[in-house]
Amino acid sequence: MDLARSLAERGRYTVAPNPLVGAIVARDGTVISEGWHARAGTDHAEVAALKGAGEMARGATMYVTMEPCNHHGRTPPCTDAVLRAGISRVVMGHLDPDPRMRGKSAEMLRRAGVEVELLDDPAFERQNEQFSHHMRTGRPFVHLKLAATLDGRIAATGGDSKWVTGEAARLRAHQLRAEAGAVLVGAGTVRADDPLLTARDLPEEPPPITRVVLDPRLTLGANSRLVKTATEGPVLIFADRAAVDGRERELDAPGVEVVGAPRSADGLDLRFILDQLGLRGIRGVLVEGGGETAARFVEADLADKLTLFYAPKLVGSGGVPMIGALRVTKMAEALKFSVSGVETVGEDVAVTLYPTREEDRVHRAG
Repeated sequence: MDLARSLAERGRYTVAPNPLVGAIVARDGTVISEGWHARAGTDHAEVAALKGAGEMARGATMYVTMEPCNHHGRTPPCTDAVLRAGISRVVMGHLDPDPRMRGKSAEMLRRAGVEVELLDDPAFERQNEQFSHHMRTGRPFVHLKLAATLDGRIAATGGDSKWVTGEAARLRAHQLRAEAGAVLVGAGTVRADDPLLTARDLPEEPPPITRVVLDPRLTLGANSRLVKTATEGPVLIFADRAAVDGRERELDAPGVEVVGAPRSADGLDLRFILDQLGLRGIRGVLVEGGGETAARFVEADLADKLTLFYAPKLVGSGGVPMIGALRVTKMAEALKFSVSGVETVGEDVAVTLYPTREEDRVHRAG
């Protein structure tokens, strides 16, 4: 099962919006074949492993990180392939959180005479935290990424931010975009940097990244690099409903969509926006906006994970803080997070954190 889980990782930056899955066909402790899901529309891990095993799959055991699918999508059901191949035993890491399955495939295989063992190990579901979150909530998993100096500044006094971190950390950011399948920024970031927000310089080309912009006053222009490259990856612009008054016709281009959003006390309604992304099948979103955008997601308890890249630099109090104002007046009111990992990325340090929500602690603990 550890090998199956490591195989699943091979699809980390190409499989969105599908889950990571690895599978092995084995007999008497000897691996016959292996497979993993590489990208949506291609063979699922189970089918890839069965094709490699051929007739040797009959009577063998399949080890798979997630419960096989039982419905037709872009590919046929994996349960049918398992039964046709004559697999006698299936060991699953965890149940598929998709309501269409969630144990139904396991029961289907049992009724057909296949021995099924469910490990229900939280490590397997953690591997698919984005997919699982989307299936449980209908919203994408929000991963907030920030790059800052040691004193918590994302730009110098004049606003210059190129570059806070080194090449290795910037490459990791591209990997996180590919993993999520969508990236979100505020209009201020677009005005300041005119970014592409694509995933580049990866060993394999990931699926097109959905670029999301929070632009309440609908200031994004047709000359933006985002709009000009919309055929290479969708651009979704959320504006105040009052601003969607005809100006959006200037952005009428293939791949560009403008959505009117309601306002909350602090700006566009983030919950509405996440609901809209979820309805579009987006399972994860990497938030890369500036300090104000980050503060809004954190304060609203909508950031499900944080990755902070710290560069060994100092710019002083005049720099731009990585988190905007939070309504915290006492240390006891400080927003709390648990550290999941600390690693060196090139010349920088990456810290991965999760908010200390009770339901998330229970879920991550299984």
